[in-house]
Amino acid sequence: TCFFSLSGCPRATFAGKKGKLSGDEILNTKFKTSDVLENDEEIKQLNKEISELNESNSEMEAAMVKLQSQISTMEKNLKNIEEENKIIEEQNEALFLELSGLSQALIQSLANIRLPHM
Repeated sequence: TCFFSLSGCPRATFAGKKGKLSGDEILNTKFKTSDVLENDEEIKQLNKEISELNESNSEMEAAMVKLQSQISTMEKNLKNIEEENKIIEEQNEALFLELSGLSQALIQSLANIRLPHM
């Protein structure tokens, strides 16, 4: 503790310097009413933009789900068409073999026919 007057006490002088703020510093550290209003408007605008972005994201997600569903359906249809085409190709091959056998049988039966001499 100091036995001198407060103005002469080094502790009081240090505490005074430490605790004193200039007018500019006070204005800089305290919010002005206009700053609070501007910040409130900015926050409202940011909240509005966030809400719009969330809505847009939801719409995009719904569109993506719909698109994925359409792609999945198209892939299933394509797979079904490929399977049907494979069955048709196998049927065509069987028919071709049958036709080949019939044409050979026809040629052999015609070879045994005797035509009259003209």
